[in-house]
Amino acid sequence: MPVSLGSSVALVVTSDVADEVHLHGYDRKADVAPGGTATIDFVADHAGVFEAEMESRGIQLVQLEIR
Repeated sequence: MPVSLGSSVALVVTSDVADEVHLHGYDRKADVAPGGTATIDFVADHAGVFEAEMESRGIQLVQLEIR
């Protein structure tokens, strides 16, 4: 998913299990409960490709390409 450098981003994740959502490269984390939603807000202030995953399960949710 392409994102413009300098943009404000809200990564919203809804989950059916408890876990931690982790945005690598920006080192942002948010806990999500079963049936709940977690939001990670950040400014895309450095370029590259970064993945968000369900940390303990190792499941990739999205790859953000910031350019």
